[in-house]
Amino acid sequence: MNTSKVILSAVLFSLLAVPLAHAQTYREEGIRIGAQEFKDMKGVRIGSARLKAGVSTEGQYDSNIFLTSSDKKHDYISITSPEFLLDLPLGLDERHLVQFMYKADAAAFSDYKSQNYVNQDAAANVNLRLPFGYFNINNDYKNTSDRANSDFTDLVRRKENRAETILGIEANKLTYEVGYAELIKRYYKEAYQTLEYNEQDYTGTVFYQLMPKTKALVEYQHGAIDYSKDAGRDGYFDQEMIGLRGQLTGKTVGLIKGGYQKRIYTKGSAAGYESFVAEAGIISTLSSRTEVTAKVRRNAVESVYSTNNYYNANTAIVSLTQKLINRWTFLGSSRFDLNEYPDAVAGLDKARRDAIITENVALRYDMKSWAKATLGYQYKEDISNVDTLKYTDNLFSLRCDLLM
Repeated sequence: MNTSKVILSAVLFSLLAVPLAHAQTYREEGIRIGAQEFKDMKGVRIGSARLKAGVSTEGQYDSNIFLTSSDKKHDYISITSPEFLLDLPLGLDERHLVQFMYKADAAAFSDYKSQNYVNQDAAANVNLRLPFGYFNINNDYKNTSDRANSDFTDLVRRKENRAETILGIEANKLTYEVGYAELIKRYYKEAYQTLEYNEQDYTGTVFYQLMPKTKALVEYQHGAIDYSKDAGRDGYFDQEMIGLRGQLTGKTVGLIKGGYQKRIYTKGSAAGYESFVAEAGIISTLSSRTEVTAKVRRNAVESVYSTNNYYNANTAIVSLTQKLINRWTFLGSSRFDLNEYPDAVAGLDKARRDAIITENVALRYDMKSWAKATLGYQYKEDISNVDTLKYTDNLFSLRCDLLM
């Protein structure tokens, strides 16, 4: 390694930050947006609004930036991430809430500068508490090249926008909720534009108050998928689910539901999906120093891989936040993705099947409430049944957060 790279790596690893990832809490009379790192920050008052802002700088060493099975390329990456969250309570007793969030990730590669990117995420949310229930409208826009555990191993620039409207009507122990959502995906490169689509989802849910903080639910959803430049991939699906939402145990809150989905593609011999689906997200506060979260999801996801219309996505994530002595905190997470494709493709006598393991460990030091530093390591492996798609990757990071 030459002298310039030694200096660069020393500079990068002196800049360490906890991720300011955008997160959504579980829906309860609407959806709230925010970042975990902001939850204990007071921010700055602007009239009745409260502004929370932060910037993180991160140095990474990535052992396999292209996620290839052979001829691996490594690089040093510098990432700068500004972010802000604006909360604006309205009405009597501040019963209504308006929120805006923006985050950007600007990455600069040391050697492979063609991989430089700027990802942007902007969200808006309006919660209204009505005399007979509640109303929510929210929108999440992404301009990104993030792989996000999908078919892509390359950085593919695209735009995604999801808008959602929810109306809830409360009557004694029953709550009737109707929702409409639209997802739009668009690609910058012409080669990917046949994969562009709109998805419209219509949802009806009935909640029953089992206990003061726990509701049972029955849900029906109908979705329509419209490919703008490949009508042969158009489709629709129907899904029924039952579950629980709210305080599941004394120390655990969240959402758990499961059911069945039938997905049909309307033209040609396109394979459809018909299987069990599930979704769960829980937060368990075991003590004032220990918090465990778990997420599970099984569903069909529209695919960009060859002639496959979808893949069956199974995801399980468990994470731990453990406060240690003084100002130290341990952060750990384990993720498993099993992506199963229905159809074999040309040149292969089997359908693709990927088992992706992602392990994260990090040690954070809270210098001040507004200044945090974290040293992290991530191991990622795709145990694919297609040899050319197998890979392993080691990522070391050093980050710093400055929060307001």
